[in-house]
Amino acid sequence: MTASSTTCEKYRLQLYREGSVSYEKIAGCKIGRAGGGGQIHAAERLSAVEALFHSSWTGSGSTPFIVDIQPPRQALYDAIRAAKEIPLQTLFRHYPTLAVWTVLYPLSHNYGVSTKDVYLHISAFVGENFDDVAARDQLKHHFRTAARSLGLPVSGNHPTALFFAPLGPAMSQHDDLARAFVGGALYLGSPAIEDTSAARNWQRRVVKERCPNLTRLREAIFFDTSAHCARRFEAWRQGAEALSEAEAHLFAAYDRATRLHGRTRRDLVGLPRLFWFGDRLGLQVEASRQLQSIQFGAFPTQVLGGQRIRVPAPWPDRVTWRAGIVQQEIPFAPAADEVLIFDADSGSFLSRIPPEDSDFEAAAEHFVVLSRSAFTSPSFGDAIPTADPMVMAAWISRGETLTFPERGSLTISAPREAAVWIDGSVLGRDGSRALYACDGTLLITIDPEIGGRARIVRARTGDETRFISIEVGADGDARLPFSQMGFDQPGSPSEVTFELLAPGAAGDPDARAELSTTSWIWPGVSAPERDLTDVAIPANLDPARSAGLRILDGLVSVDPRSDVEVPILGLSGPGRVHEFHLVARSEKLWHCRILQGDRVFVPRGATVTLGYDNRHDTFLLRSPDRESSLLVFGHERRRPFLQRQTIEISAAELESTDCGDDRIAIRRANGRIELLARLRRTDDPAEIAVEESEDEITLSIVPQQKYDALRVRVEPLSSKPFEGEYAFGRNPTALPPIAGITATSDYHTGKLTVRFVRDTLPAPARVLFSLRSLSEDLSPLLDANDAPIVLGLAGAPASLDLSTLVRLASFLADPEPESLSGQLGTALAPAYRSIFAVVGASRTVGSIKPVLNIVRPDGQPPRNDLIGVAPWIFEAPATAFSGLKEDSGLSALARMGDIEPPEPLPPLEGDTPLADWLIRVGSDTSLPAGLGVDALQHAFRALRFRVGDTDLHALVGDGPIAGATKLICGAHIEGLDQIRSFDNNGGGDPLPARIAAQVERFARACAAHRATDYIDDIVFRTGLPREEVGRALTMMLRAGIEFFVYFRALWAHVIQQHLITT
Repeated sequence: MTASSTTCEKYRLQLYREGSVSYEKIAGCKIGRAGGGGQIHAAERLSAVEALFHSSWTGSGSTPFIVDIQPPRQALYDAIRAAKEIPLQTLFRHYPTLAVWTVLYPLSHNYGVSTKDVYLHISAFVGENFDDVAARDQLKHHFRTAARSLGLPVSGNHPTALFFAPLGPAMSQHDDLARAFVGGALYLGSPAIEDTSAARNWQRRVVKERCPNLTRLREAIFFDTSAHCARRFEAWRQGAEALSEAEAHLFAAYDRATRLHGRTRRDLVGLPRLFWFGDRLGLQVEASRQLQSIQFGAFPTQVLGGQRIRVPAPWPDRVTWRAGIVQQEIPFAPAADEVLIFDADSGSFLSRIPPEDSDFEAAAEHFVVLSRSAFTSPSFGDAIPTADPMVMAAWISRGETLTFPERGSLTISAPREAAVWIDGSVLGRDGSRALYACDGTLLITIDPEIGGRARIVRARTGDETRFISIEVGADGDARLPFSQMGFDQPGSPSEVTFELLAPGAAGDPDARAELSTTSWIWPGVSAPERDLTDVAIPANLDPARSAGLRILDGLVSVDPRSDVEVPILGLSGPGRVHEFHLVARSEKLWHCRILQGDRVFVPRGATVTLGYDNRHDTFLLRSPDRESSLLVFGHERRRPFLQRQTIEISAAELESTDCGDDRIAIRRANGRIELLARLRRTDDPAEIAVEESEDEITLSIVPQQKYDALRVRVEPLSSKPFEGEYAFGRNPTALPPIAGITATSDYHTGKLTVRFVRDTLPAPARVLFSLRSLSEDLSPLLDANDAPIVLGLAGAPASLDLSTLVRLASFLADPEPESLSGQLGTALAPAYRSIFAVVGASRTVGSIKPVLNIVRPDGQPPRNDLIGVAPWIFEAPATAFSGLKEDSGLSALARMGDIEPPEPLPPLEGDTPLADWLIRVGSDTSLPAGLGVDALQHAFRALRFRVGDTDLHALVGDGPIAGATKLICGAHIEGLDQIRSFDNNGGGDPLPARIAAQVERFARACAAHRATDYIDDIVFRTGLPREEVGRALTMMLRAGIEFFVYFRALWAHVIQQHLITT
């Protein structure tokens, strides 16, 4: 047809629909003739009939059964006349909708009236003879081709499947269909019409089980791949009006079937639906005004319509459900050799697989599988016990085959029939509803031979409707990212229904949907790597139904300090408020304090001090990483988060060990360890505690001496120090209090509490404290170990210059009280890093040499980090370190240039370079000065002196620095026995040798200019913060500086020679 004739056809059809031109005028010519006088060419008239029939079949309110279309009376008359006057083969070739309707129309009205011969009815209607087999085969071939091109899923050669299935349920079988559907709703629950695959499976199951001998009815229901029958049954159950005379007849059959069961439509409440949440089975009750209860123990539990309940373990095989006068036993936990399958994204129940089934098709990507018998899967391995130890579970993906010892294997495969489903990142769950991020994908699979490869997807969101054209591949599959439908643009979370329209539905916004699936999507919000942070507040957010969130300045985030285990996002939806439990995307640790009866959030990497009163305390840990393992004091619990996101760390697991490991940490599947917290047991009577929030810092301590006033000294990084005093007795203070700092004292307990308001104080800064005695003498505020109490105020430095860096390094050079869990270093470390990055941008030692020259007033070794913040310092040649003060502890680095290379140089390519060299040292007497036995023995003597008689004793004590040292040095050392052989009187104490070996490894890395990689590897292995690793290694370097000089010179000679030769 030409473009002009197509335009005329659309115009005339529009005029007819609007009533401007009667269909009689359009069709007012005899078929096969064309002439003037206002007559219209027959081809154009038939094209108008074809277009009208097709739009009626695909339009709003239509059904997948083509004989259900209801054209205007004159259009119907004209179609019948065309069927009688035009050869059927011509209709098939040019007007497929009209041709398919022509074959099915007489069967729908006359079959069984006078004869059950299919071909006689068709022959009588179209006036053609189909007595011989060839004519019948040709008819079936043309019909099958035309029907499949339109989108009718017909197949085979038998008349029942080919001709009767597309007719839909016959009116004579409406009572049978009604008994099947009503009985299925009573004993299986109502169909989940929001999921085409689930609803299609429901209607097929109830008809197959309750009408096993009605072949024609079964074929019609199996033909209905869009689950139209189930959708209209649910519409009847909800009180909708019938759309046609045939549907009114079917609705009346539903009413009769309901009365046969002694019910009314109001009594027909759907059964509770099974769902999976975390590590437990639950039931979701249908929203209804009927009073409902569920009994899974000794007594029934009354539930509200729409409520979700999680059933405690052990799970019964069946539970009793009551709704009004109805009482019914419904299956719950898997029976013997039975398998339950859930959608892992939404938690919705998919199917209960009997032992004889070996294959299950599912329109989903990820699954949770439950069984009472043990089983294995390729990706998950052996199934693990759930909250009910008698039920095993595994998390698998589509395409896997499960192996059972007591039943046949089960394969989870992609649907072979047409289906749509979602593959995306789940942000939260509300029962069996999932809230997806905007970066998900709609998956579509169809038969491209039925209706063609080009289709239209419609997305309905409230009053907004979006359309997009797609073309499936040769295999019938298509992937449609949410972004292509505009869901990557910011918006409020809403329920979205994706519909695949019937073939040929272009141009009709209300066209019939063949397939559909419904879920919630948050437009513009991608799946975050961590918990939800700083997202624009949704317009439909319900704060009263939310929990664990922080709403500030128009943004909503998961509150990391909230004591809520699972944050809840309350969203207003059509008819109700949905409470989406947000999926954890990061670890969160709480300290459960038994004595206080509360729990407090533990910031990542914090040190928690536990005194005698905390001996029964526990910890609660939430993690989304199912493959990770938990480390508590060096003891490993493998994959504890497979079933649940939250686990308890008991008091028994927190008992002190001798291994020196004080970590609560997570080991990722790739081996990386991430530190969550460090624990320190103490009997400090000072009861020191520091609590930090976004707004303030609170220090509480019970001083061990009497006092009547407190002096606070604030030393800002970039301005002059200032002081303030707080009196608690009769004597007045010499200084006014400081704005932003308050101090109180408890008269009965002596506890001193100091609060700092962050916004009103300069930062970065160091805060020191002094107590004034009754005799008005000032003395530093000390902990039980006589360490001065010092706090840090975090902030961005005003200037990034060398003098500021030196001042900040001097703050960090002093020891911190262990009881404060490294608060000073944690607060000032970001500023230290940022200034070091600017001042040391040239990576020359000269630019930061004053930092290396820092000397503590008491003459002890400085504790500020050098290796972690700037490992490149120690890759420099010996000349760079000339001129360092002797008191700095680093002046020995200049002597690296005095050590001559040995002949021959040791190889560096072997697996044990240190051990091989130490063996040679023990036997080779011709080594240059500085590389012989005496050099190593002297290095050990100096190391033992420093860790025994200086402030570097913290490396081998029992505090957090010693814990970090043991973790860093705890890896296997090849050649440990050889290096210990140079440590005279070192029996029973291998730690100094381990420190020496660690210094040697760092020296070798520096010689190869890979010091940064070396630090990264230790952080990966231990999970300790980079600052803590750097501080511990810097202190080890100061303790064993002779080892570093020895091996840095040795390996530098080796690497230099290697570069020359290669």
